[in-house]
Amino acid sequence: MECPYLKKGKSRSVCNASVTLMTLDVEGTEGFCTTEENYRCPMLLALFLREGRKSGAALRSLN
Repeated sequence: MECPYLKKGKSRSVCNASVTLMTLDVEGTEGFCTTEENYRCPMLLALFLREGRKSGAALRSLN
């Protein structure tokens, strides 16, 4: 299962869960983004904390 916030470009992967749309390294991508471990990703957890209110877009996207 791939993280729903991972957007792949031509030569890099961009994390849309991060505030700065950071470029991911191979270790991070293999460890979190392309496995079922994506729920443990620090960027994804930070996104859910930022969007923690019930009307947050991140929480609505899970339903």
